[in-house]
Amino acid sequence: MARIINPYEGLSSGKWIKGNLHTHTTRSDGTHDPQVVIDNYYSRGYGFLMFSDHDTTAFEQDYLKWDSHGMVMIPGCEISANGPHILHVDANESIPPVAQRQDVLFRIATESKKTGRGFAIICHPNWEEKFDHCTINQMREWTGYTGMEIYNGVIGRLNGSPYATNKWDMLLTEGRRIWGFANDDSHRPDDIGLGWNIVRVEKQSISGVMESLQKGSFYCSTGVIISSIQVNGMGIRIETENARRIVAIKNTGMRFAVTDSRVIEIEAPPNAVYVRFECLGDVEQFAWTQPFFIENVNEGGMPNFIANWLVSSLKEDLDLERATFAEGIKSAIVPTVCAPAGSVASGFVDVRSQIQECSGVVYLATHIMSESDRRAIVSLGYDGPVRVWLNGALIFCGPGTNPALPDMVSVYGMLKKGENTLVIALDSNQGKAWGIFCRIR
Repeated sequence: MARIINPYEGLSSGKWIKGNLHTHTTRSDGTHDPQVVIDNYYSRGYGFLMFSDHDTTAFEQDYLKWDSHGMVMIPGCEISANGPHILHVDANESIPPVAQRQDVLFRIATESKKTGRGFAIICHPNWEEKFDHCTINQMREWTGYTGMEIYNGVIGRLNGSPYATNKWDMLLTEGRRIWGFANDDSHRPDDIGLGWNIVRVEKQSISGVMESLQKGSFYCSTGVIISSIQVNGMGIRIETENARRIVAIKNTGMRFAVTDSRVIEIEAPPNAVYVRFECLGDVEQFAWTQPFFIENVNEGGMPNFIANWLVSSLKEDLDLERATFAEGIKSAIVPTVCAPAGSVASGFVDVRSQIQECSGVVYLATHIMSESDRRAIVSLGYDGPVRVWLNGALIFCGPGTNPALPDMVSVYGMLKKGENTLVIALDSNQGKAWGIFCRIR
């Protein structure tokens, strides 16, 4: 059984506002001072704006220096020195631009878990002569980013392509759940108004904009206006004001439906991992919806979480750095099942009875059958630092704090034909951890 994950659910209330998250001023390499830039965006009807000067964070208190004209001003920065560029959106602290970009993403994710603020967007992946400012392999390996720029206006006058929907489709096909963003990357006045994000908000505030961006309740545009998005069962209807053609796209970027109209209505194909829509208007005007993910669920309505686990007792004398795959297999012997469908925490593996508010490490192990050798995506949620092995290979390690949420990160691993063993070492987070979510696609 399949169901659609609709990022636009609940659009009957609130309003649409327009905004840009990639803007430069004289605080880095922009040609105009901040007030002139703000005035320009305000005159074009924007409702929110973020300064993303290179390695120079604009905090909330910085914006008090200028007249925002009522626009929501988002704290932020473009982390650019020493490697591919990353937008730090709703920044609460400055993140050092270390060369290991995964460390940057971990720092942003850690800040977000600690403060409830901040997320990362990968910038202009197809910039530069070889279209490789961010390679697809880098984007496959990195975890902890919320989205990527599928359109970056300034690249239209530089080497490379302003469009990056090709890499978006590759990642979506492989099971990554990331949103697409359209930004100006404005450095001078003629860069303003090239591409923008239209966000549905209940409240026009930083928190209101951020909540909608993180849940995917927005679309990207260079001129086409989407007036209605409706989901009914496995059907999706998109209505626009000015599109001349609408294309429905699924796995691997395949067009499975096209209409030369301002409205399209489709049934999600049964083999789709995701469905998204591109709306084409006049003179290189586009709108892109966020992906509608197609989730297969079991008969009880649970989204294919791994149900059966073996769990160890708490290893009070063990720290996570010394945890091993072999010890996990040996120590995890107590059968445990995840919370059933229909419960508040469907899919959650609760190990509080092992932790009992004490410090240490708990191992969780499970076996996965595969019909062939194949690449798999392991999606995790956890509330303490973890190490994860698949068939003995370490595939992930990272920090974790409360609460655990489904699909906090997704990582790759290789399944072999037959039985596979997944082991997770969960640090008890000084006794505050409760457990994990885990599923494999």
